[in-house]
Amino acid sequence: MANKIQHGANLFELQEKYGFSLDEIMDFSSNVNPFGPDRDSLDYLVQHIDRAKVYPDPEYRQLRSVLSGYIHCPPDQIVLGAGTTNLLSAYIALVHPANALLNSPCYSEYERELKKVGARVHHHLLDRDEDFALDPGAIIKEIQDLDIDLYVLTNPNNPTGSILEAKDIERILQETQAYLLIDETYIEFTDLAPYTACQLACNYDRLFVVRSTSKFFASPGIRLGYGVLSHGSHLQALQDQLNLWGINIYAEMMGEKMFLNKDYQDQVYQHTKSERARMIQSLEKLPGLRVYPSQGNFVLCQLKDGLTAQELRERLLPKKLIIRDCANFPNLGPDFFRFCILSREANDALLRALEEILS
Repeated sequence: MANKIQHGANLFELQEKYGFSLDEIMDFSSNVNPFGPDRDSLDYLVQHIDRAKVYPDPEYRQLRSVLSGYIHCPPDQIVLGAGTTNLLSAYIALVHPANALLNSPCYSEYERELKKVGARVHHHLLDRDEDFALDPGAIIKEIQDLDIDLYVLTNPNNPTGSILEAKDIERILQETQAYLLIDETYIEFTDLAPYTACQLACNYDRLFVVRSTSKFFASPGIRLGYGVLSHGSHLQALQDQLNLWGINIYAEMMGEKMFLNKDYQDQVYQHTKSERARMIQSLEKLPGLRVYPSQGNFVLCQLKDGLTAQELRERLLPKKLIIRDCANFPNLGPDFFRFCILSREANDALLRALEEILS
């Protein structure tokens, strides 16, 4: 069977191998918020479960209207897709770049999609000694020097947690001729005001910003993604390709509710912010471990005393704790691992296990 993309651990495989129940496993590898989907959208779904017999609105007018209020962009500049991968693939095929630039390390699916269209992929190497910080000046220089057609940015970057402010993204747009594709899958876990590029996408026609409901809204199963752009022909091409009943009616219904639930959004954001700070502060005290700053709901760590991330993962598995071995990310290595923020109780269990192993 061909290799498939993995988003975190295969819990069903671990259940079979170790005899765990799914409810026992603390999965720190998948970056999904620990609260699960908000109850309002789930209750609404249950109450209207018989709408399976109805076609969705082909224009998704109510969903677009709710999204418009959520991201403060006109509804006619919003495109919908069955997850962000669907949107990324369609936009890359549309731009069809000859030369593309990726940060390294970053999520592997971008390079996969770029190679499908024959793009030459260049890697902007992030410096671990600088905490993998994103330097807009260095990015601009590389775009200019390499004649880059498309720069792809995850903001915050996965797996490093580093981030660019919107003013830096605007600078890149102003000082280069490249198209920018920005994946904001994790941006809702941080302070939106200085970072989100959604409003820029309403005004710069070389910018496409995409988001997902999988991580922040803990709803990967509904496969709902959305994006915003202002390039007229690109917008029309994506809408024609993606939107005609591309979103099933259950994703439509949940989307119409989840983006309105401010209490849920605040709860997820505040929990992530406080627990991320607590975990980083606690882990920085452990010997043999370097902890990198992060603006995502995940934290990248580097083992310093010879233990590999794979070995650490194997030692944590019997405790029903699963981390992400980052050895297969370019520009990292076998000593790097990543974990996401779960409940306080799960986070404490990981802390105790790491203290025991590393001390």
